[in-house]
Amino acid sequence: MIKEYKLINRHGISIIIISFGGIIKEINTPSSNGKFENIVLGYNNNNEYLDDKYYMGAIIGRYANRISESCFKLNDELIHLDKNENNNHLHGGEKGFHKKNWNLVKYDFKNQRFLELSLFSEDLDSGYPGNLNCNVRYSLSDNNEFKIEFFADSDKDTIFNPTSHSYFNLNPSKNSILNHNLKISSSKYIPINNEFLPTGEIDKISNTPFDFSFPRKIGEQINSDNKQLEIAKGYDHCFILKKESEIAAEISDKKSGRKLIILTDQPGIQLYTGNHLSGNFNQNQGLCLETQHYPNSPNNNNFPSTLLKARKGFYSKTTYIFKNKI
Repeated sequence: MIKEYKLINRHGISIIIISFGGIIKEINTPSSNGKFENIVLGYNNNNEYLDDKYYMGAIIGRYANRISESCFKLNDELIHLDKNENNNHLHGGEKGFHKKNWNLVKYDFKNQRFLELSLFSEDLDSGYPGNLNCNVRYSLSDNNEFKIEFFADSDKDTIFNPTSHSYFNLNPSKNSILNHNLKISSSKYIPINNEFLPTGEIDKISNTPFDFSFPRKIGEQINSDNKQLEIAKGYDHCFILKKESEIAAEISDKKSGRKLIILTDQPGIQLYTGNHLSGNFNQNQGLCLETQHYPNSPNNNNFPSTLLKARKGFYSKTTYIFKNKI
């Protein structure tokens, strides 16, 4: 049975989270004129998430993004993962964290300020080694800060790289995010090949359509004559975040006056502009900014490691700050 939980602060900002996939179903924030509206894409009926193929608002694990050939080496052993995107492994596999019903650990029933869910992922779940316990804690403050924290522990060496996969749209019309302004604290990004996998190179963003080091409209150069944009039909790339910058990314919408600021302790952020949305949703209707390690890190020695040693524990934190003045 899918359970639903609500967080709310004294300013009226509210967030609805469901147990299936730990999905963020709604984030209701005020516009500059005080009108509250939902700023994430989703479904009205919770059962619709059962067949969703877009990872709509879900927790992604054990590994966010792609792993080439659905395998990697760990302690000199070749580990084989489930294949769910041609020959490759995407977002933890077909039965990843996004398709599991999470258990309640703690919920602030009185004040509705925090929620903690847990999931047990058994050894060889989707091919991953180790019995892994994962908790995710959602908390909403009166400073309009929404925090997502991941805690995990495994009894064997494994890899781990979770994220949250919300599609944001700050405009009440929800037509497109191409007029949203975006800034990312980055000077480099990771190019991809025709399978959306990293080429292994790291490129500078300067003087390219990938330069979001200053606020610019997402749609400004999305249709540029650029091989990377042609491959992805838009943006679907990991940006390397500047270590010295506290703010990872900012998105804003002039019409509503809303701004979203993202802080994270992760080294990268995946920008996805909803290039393949269809059915209930339209292309470019939502924008994902997935805080994470780099894609295919286990197969790229020059990328930061996603190794989780047995009994060493994992922790990550991402904070979203909601504003209604640009």
